[in-house]
Amino acid sequence: MGSFVMSQQEKVSRRNYVTAGLGVAALAGWGVAGYLASRPSAPAPPTVPEKMEILFGGLFCTSGSAAMFGAGIKAASEVALEHINNHLEEVGSNIRFNMVSADTGTTAEGTLKAITSLAETKGVKAVVGPGNSIEVGGIKSYCDANKIVAVAMSSSEAYSIKDYIFRPFVTNHLTAPPIARLMWSLGIRKVACLYRDDAFGSSLHDFTKAEFEKLGGTWESTKYMIDLPDYSSEVAALSSAVSGFGADEKTGVFHVTFETDGLNIYGHAATDPMLSKVKWFGTTDSKRDAFLPPAAPPSIGDFLVKVESQGLFPVNPLNEVNRKFADAFKAKTGNNATGWDTYFYDDTWLLALALLETGGKFGEPLWKAVPEVAGRYLGASGPTPLDENGDLARADFGVWHATKKDGKYQYEYFKYYSATTGEFAPWVPGAFMA
Repeated sequence: MGSFVMSQQEKVSRRNYVTAGLGVAALAGWGVAGYLASRPSAPAPPTVPEKMEILFGGLFCTSGSAAMFGAGIKAASEVALEHINNHLEEVGSNIRFNMVSADTGTTAEGTLKAITSLAETKGVKAVVGPGNSIEVGGIKSYCDANKIVAVAMSSSEAYSIKDYIFRPFVTNHLTAPPIARLMWSLGIRKVACLYRDDAFGSSLHDFTKAEFEKLGGTWESTKYMIDLPDYSSEVAALSSAVSGFGADEKTGVFHVTFETDGLNIYGHAATDPMLSKVKWFGTTDSKRDAFLPPAAPPSIGDFLVKVESQGLFPVNPLNEVNRKFADAFKAKTGNNATGWDTYFYDDTWLLALALLETGGKFGEPLWKAVPEVAGRYLGASGPTPLDENGDLARADFGVWHATKKDGKYQYEYFKYYSATTGEFAPWVPGAFMA
């Protein structure tokens, strides 16, 4: 496998990475990205057809409980594919990538069915996606057994093991310490928690609870089954916990919800005087436009503003790559790219770059290449170094809160958390893609 030797100070952007590698590789007539002309005793490159297509799959939740993200993440991967092929053409490479996609239905069963179909009917041997822990759980055994590399987006620590699924995304063990510190820094010493009883919710709850208690705080939990029609009894239990803590300035609510359950929970909480007395905290999934008017009822928007609903979302400094992606995504869809879209854009690039490293080989060669490529990649979501389990090794966050200004409800960032320093700092407008 080719090497691409550089110091930390010489780390280049995704575009420069491709240019440096393919500029050499294209001269030789093949596409091993990052292959140095100065590599000693390099064997002659293999003969390849005039045109070489490399096929991979895409697993997107275009239906089911996470369907609101599906169209965006699929479009993001398609934008990446277009950018990759355009650049290959620019540098004179004979290689082109193609992607065939399938809907996961946002279920473990649906995701397994999707990847099985792609593998058996299309010959797919690597995939971008899927996009959540439930879906990842559905394909893990299949990917490992068939050596199918997946570059996915999932937070649950249940899948933080060395396998064929790579997750260059913010996992719960990265999120928990800063959210616990945020609550503590604001004087919260007692937390009543309401969370989804699934792989993601349980993992985020367990890590955050441990971090908060490590600081010296007190924690009481209420979990709920997902996909119930109503959560009034769970909200009542949360209210009781808040009341038991005294509902004072040292009491806060930490919650882990998705969209449908979140709206139902907020609807009940908005009418509960006890729950309106304390601050509410969440993470990435609490920052959804669906929770604010005009998508949500004004009563929910007013409640979130009143309780100073706030939390973390991964952010990265603005650079040439994420500006180019944001513009292309807006042109393709008419919408602004979300953080989820940005990660899928990078996931697609990572998989393609790793396939260029292997000369189009899949299986174990590709599995070995992905971490190497990720370690020197700088994309729309920032650097993507992976740990020993193939998960993102570090992440910075913006701290957001729900506001209402001039009659408009919105989320605003007001702090920045650096993983390097472990400290919060004032937010700098215009400096980050968020």
